[in-house]
Amino acid sequence: MIRKISNMFFATLLLCCVIGAANAASISPALNAQIGNVSDSTSVGLVIVAFNTNSGLNAAHLEVLRGVGITNGITLQRLGMVAVPATAGQVRLLAANNAVRSVWSNDKLNYLDNETSMLTGARKVMTDPAFTYAHGGLPVSGRGNFSVVINDSGIDARHDDLKLGNKVIQNVQIVTDTNTQSGFTPLLVIENVPDTDVNVGHGTHCAGIVGGTGQDSGGLYAGVAPGAKLIGTGSGAVLFILNALGGFEYSLVNQSLYGIRVISNSYGGNGPFDPNDPIAIASQQAHDQNIIVVFAAGNSGPGKNTMNPYAKSPWVIGVAAGTKEGGLASFSSRGTPKAERLATGDPNEVYDAPTITAPGTGREFASNAGKFTSAVISTRSISNVFANGETADTELPTAYVPFYTQISGTSMATPFVAGTVALMLSADPTLSADDVKSILVQTASQMPGNSEYEVGAGYINVYAAVDKVFNRSKNYGSFSGAKDSRQYNAQFTSSGPAAQHAHIDFTPAALPGPTSANALTFTVQPGMNVLDVYAQIGNDLQGAADGNTVGLLVTDPSGAKYGTSIMIPVLDAPSREVVVNNPVAGNWTAEIRGVRALAAAPTVALPTSGLAMPGPVDLTITQQHFTLAPIADVQGHPAQAQIESALKNRMMDTFSDGTFRPDANLTREDLARLLVLNTALRQSLGSTAKFTDVSSDFAPIAEAVTANGSTLRDYTFSPPAMLKTSGLLFNPLNSTSRLDLAVALVRALGKDADAHALAGSNVTATYSGTTVTVDDNGSIPTELRGYMQIALNYGILQARFSFVQGPYDLQPTLHASVNPNDPNTRAFTAYALDHYRQHFVTGN
Repeated sequence: MIRKISNMFFATLLLCCVIGAANAASISPALNAQIGNVSDSTSVGLVIVAFNTNSGLNAAHLEVLRGVGITNGITLQRLGMVAVPATAGQVRLLAANNAVRSVWSNDKLNYLDNETSMLTGARKVMTDPAFTYAHGGLPVSGRGNFSVVINDSGIDARHDDLKLGNKVIQNVQIVTDTNTQSGFTPLLVIENVPDTDVNVGHGTHCAGIVGGTGQDSGGLYAGVAPGAKLIGTGSGAVLFILNALGGFEYSLVNQSLYGIRVISNSYGGNGPFDPNDPIAIASQQAHDQNIIVVFAAGNSGPGKNTMNPYAKSPWVIGVAAGTKEGGLASFSSRGTPKAERLATGDPNEVYDAPTITAPGTGREFASNAGKFTSAVISTRSISNVFANGETADTELPTAYVPFYTQISGTSMATPFVAGTVALMLSADPTLSADDVKSILVQTASQMPGNSEYEVGAGYINVYAAVDKVFNRSKNYGSFSGAKDSRQYNAQFTSSGPAAQHAHIDFTPAALPGPTSANALTFTVQPGMNVLDVYAQIGNDLQGAADGNTVGLLVTDPSGAKYGTSIMIPVLDAPSREVVVNNPVAGNWTAEIRGVRALAAAPTVALPTSGLAMPGPVDLTITQQHFTLAPIADVQGHPAQAQIESALKNRMMDTFSDGTFRPDANLTREDLARLLVLNTALRQSLGSTAKFTDVSSDFAPIAEAVTANGSTLRDYTFSPPAMLKTSGLLFNPLNSTSRLDLAVALVRALGKDADAHALAGSNVTATYSGTTVTVDDNGSIPTELRGYMQIALNYGILQARFSFVQGPYDLQPTLHASVNPNDPNTRAFTAYALDHYRQHFVTGN
């Protein structure tokens, strides 16, 4: 049974993880809160009543409404819904009726999957008046004399968002049954098939991400490029190389007929890149015919050297999966660090890194459960039996569940990029494949803490990419999105114990735990900065060439767990890796567990059971301690530890002369350059130079940090700038204040709304359980007090306490001050950044 499951799923190679299915909700959260304690006669405005029906509205449904006193409304026949004005009592009665599926508040909807469209600027592209003007008066929506091929499991073009002949201009079934053929015959394709995605749903979901119209959701879940024309080249439930090649063949043969310019490929394999691989050959031929080829990086992360080989081709765009907070998904496959791949001397491995990162999953942090859903929402195939009953679709409005579903994976990130390319081609159809790739790389957003081999150029910035298409002279690309793509003055050496090698013969019958036959205990020495546990997974004892469906679980002395993830269905890479920064010293355990023991989040404890075949695993355990080269003006400084931590973690740097200048005031230019290193910073350039007092190399940075919504954590593009300005002057040499630092870092964390909610309140500080209003509360502008309060709460800034006792007081009184207008020193900034980073990486 395991072998049958493995062969079916792994041959599919669909790089997704299916998460979610619907449990019917009776009342929407917003409406439930609205009717909480009010009387039955209280009006709640317009609500949507959805009935339990598969055949639309009927007379009995309207009688239910009349029975509670509702006699008028707007009927939605196809959806089986009615929009009605209701009272709280009527809502309660309807929710108790078995014929009613849900009662939903008429909430404001946003175009596309709002969480990803806002984050990347895709929605902003279609509403920008300058873009509309430059586009001949029409919004940039992906419309043009070209089409996008979804080379996948197929498309259910019966879906209203993807109608055959309207949105999907051709839907092709690739037939690869050679047993019924005789002689040399062409590959058989069947055109104009309404549904080629039977029992899978993967390709339909991808097609909706590229260019679904959103018709069944009132535009809410429209694709990135809702004006784009789509073509499906479908393989059905099982995808082999021949199926994939059939999609390329059809695309090349019919390129001129349909104006094919983009091919989206959400499948892959494992192993090194080989330019002679048939799919690599096909993708290069497509590139050479000016077709932009997009490939999923894979779902075998977080270990290095796990990328889909087809995504490594230098002529394709390889896509990593990002979260809705602008981070990197734990499951997204990684390439190999640049230094390591260059050291091999193998020219085929030079490109072992993603090109770019795009939305491929949902929230990264549990604290954002109320803001973001858990995966990417797109069209559901009518016959999508894999998703039904298994995905977290309870997060969707109940009325939309029959038409939409949630899935995570680099499969979802890939069509997002393909849709972005369609927007770019809509703006300028003369773009070459290389032009498109170059612009995506140049305009990417910062992803602090991640390396190029993990995220490529950074997080996709759809708005900036289209802006660059319209304005080629804009100087995008002046700062990079990956931490290892820039030079640092501060250098440190690495030392540590010799790498430890061990072998485990995985036995699924063994009991889990630190004493398991599948576990190894090892010791982490004090003072280590990095622990790297790398597992090379051999073929299982049945001889499967895919490696084995096992994962790596690492446990520290306190019981904290760090684990890898495996996505099914997927052809998995033969390695796993866990990297822990600043590991605690003591006895650790590395354990191999079966696939059911894994979770996508690396810090989640894994279940005890394991489903996998017996097979070999080779472990390499590496510990590293970083030692900074001596910095003369830091030695003995009270903030030496914080400064060295900031330098080791690349949060700050020394000057070119080797000094840190700890007691120097932090200038506005200094702070702006530090925000480049430490925030998820979007690039943002105007049509003309914004400031007259900055150097040409610094100008793009100055514009980025002073743009509204300049950080990915403020995903709507709307919050105020991290640094305030005055007219055409940036004043780069002016000192920054403690309040300036608080505002910048709180906004960098995406906490602008929280700070705004505290405007006008008194800033307080707590000492030994006693909370007092700070003495200099009046020195903080009313509208900025929330930023100072959050900075104090998070430890980014600290209050200064004193006890004051008058000559006639029996007891001293606690006083606190925050000195909002005092200048920041570089030493104090190191302290602030260290605390800021702790909150940035945890989402708290």
